[in-house]
Amino acid sequence: MKTKNNIISIYNYFDYREYLSDMYGQLKKSRYGYSYRSFSREVGISSHNFLPRIIKRERNLSADFIPQLCNYFKLSSKEERYFSILVQFNNAKKPSVKEKYLKQLMTFRFVNDEYKIEDKKLQFFDKWYYPVIRELITICDFQEDYNMLARNCIPRVTAAQAKGAVAFLVKNGFITKEKDGTYSLTKQIISTEPEVDSAIVPKYHKKTIQQCVEALETLDKEDRNFSSSTLCVSRELFEEMKKEIYQFRKRLLSMARECDNPEMVCFAGFQLLPRSKEISLGSNGLSADEEGKDA
Repeated sequence: MKTKNNIISIYNYFDYREYLSDMYGQLKKSRYGYSYRSFSREVGISSHNFLPRIIKRERNLSADFIPQLCNYFKLSSKEERYFSILVQFNNAKKPSVKEKYLKQLMTFRFVNDEYKIEDKKLQFFDKWYYPVIRELITICDFQEDYNMLARNCIPRVTAAQAKGAVAFLVKNGFITKEKDGTYSLTKQIISTEPEVDSAIVPKYHKKTIQQCVEALETLDKEDRNFSSSTLCVSRELFEEMKKEIYQFRKRLLSMARECDNPEMVCFAGFQLLPRSKEISLGSNGLSADEEGKDA
């Protein structure tokens, strides 16, 4: 339960289902005989399955029920507004729409000091060059020469962007400045809640995919590798392939950590997506393989 001094704050949540689950759990713990049926009756909802179906993600919470729930939980007008935006954020499908609502949620949270640093960290993927510069500073002793740091980024960024990136990374604990003036990585784990990921990370992926398209024309063939395969698979195999890509990515990360003489920063992207709707008929085993045909 996300509580502080045993008080559940709506501002701790990026998923309204988790909030509802924790609120129900607290009420059930404090009141003898409390149940989903009790909850529905007191809120004024006819179905006793209303809350468990929402918590289990079998249905979305409709905006029509927001006033009743906010009144039941005794939320302030500001907390009610946050909860309303939270519902829209979670129910949205498009990343661009989710990003819009996430920014509104962060505005509410930012007025509270306890969330300022935490929410700043969510901006790590807001600029594509933040991760690049974070890695680059470990092999590039730029001595505060941000023009030199910027020139070593592909695609190149401005000196102002490089300086801003270093300041952001230091302030939020992603890198640290040593006594000799060099920088090193911290053990900061860059992770967010799944709901936040669904709004922030797609924007980052979109930008890097655009840069991959540009790389086909701007980078020499020896400095890039593009390959793809169009396959006919079952849903079960599709899920297995996702796991294989995940495991391979972990292997690359492990190899990079064990590298004793790093000389450059690189980007490795993997995409696996449907090229047709699911068809109930059996596979004919055909595939079209373009692997290794790098333009």
